[in-house]
Amino acid sequence: MARLTMKSCRILLLFLLVLPFIPPVAFSQSAAEKSWRPFWTQFSAAVRAKNKAAVKRLMSSERDFFSGGGGETRDQWLKMLDDNKLWGLVQKSVAKGVMPHNESGRVGRITKDRHLIFQYIGGRWRFVGVMGD
Repeated sequence: MARLTMKSCRILLLFLLVLPFIPPVAFSQSAAEKSWRPFWTQFSAAVRAKNKAAVKRLMSSERDFFSGGGGETRDQWLKMLDDNKLWGLVQKSVAKGVMPHNESGRVGRITKDRHLIFQYIGGRWRFVGVMGD
């Protein structure tokens, strides 16, 4: 069995002393990073297909959803996409890609046009809403 050198012992001790001070967000970011690509692939495909049921499965809870200030529920917002022929706007937003958007201590992303917001909630990515006017 390998012997620990004095230098190895110091490094291990330092790590054990610092570990409690590393914010939990640092650990959730790595899990969030690993799960982003599959989520984004599903969300993008659902938007391209105008599949309301698939988009809804990828949305946050009603409590966490923000419709941009209009006060719509998730179902009302999705219905509005059909009624007002807004799927094209959402598709364009998705096509532009995303960038980091961390707020309120939550790991998140936002589309590059700053319209659609996503957060890592409870170990899963969720579409949480749209920016208001």
